[in-house]
Amino acid sequence: MGFKGENSMQVTTRQIGSVLVVAPAGELVSAAAPGFLRTVRGLLAQQNPPLVAVDLTRIHRVDSSGFAALVSLLRDADRRRGALCLVGVHPDVRILLEVMQLHLLFDVCSDVEDACEILTPIGSFTPAEASARLGGAETAAAANSRPEPLPADRRMPGHAAA
Repeated sequence: MGFKGENSMQVTTRQIGSVLVVAPAGELVSAAAPGFLRTVRGLLAQQNPPLVAVDLTRIHRVDSSGFAALVSLLRDADRRRGALCLVGVHPDVRILLEVMQLHLLFDVCSDVEDACEILTPIGSFTPAEASARLGGAETAAAANSRPEPLPADRRMPGHAAA
């Protein structure tokens, strides 16, 4: 599905499982950022929770207004207990993300498949898939078990076993 924001910013979307992939094209700059933000906010409102991968492979220039729009979308998703991931960030845009330290806020993936894996909630997997995502059966079992109490000779004096 495609949408045109202000100043001819084309935004295409597709749904992959529970993840909405939003792919803008053009420049995410001050003239286009408000329209992009309005368009994507409208799409986020239809997702519960909003799990969004913003595919930036067709964006080669982002200014402070564009970054502000992306941060606003991230906050919107967070408020609704969702998540947002950036995908296919152009090297020039990546440098700006790092200079502005925004790479600390966003998950950044190289492709849509990685983004979908990161964004898909663990609860939507079968137990075997969830275990594999968590690093194997031992990790999943360890996460659900209580630690073994310390032997009596290793406990602090006066403390009983839990």
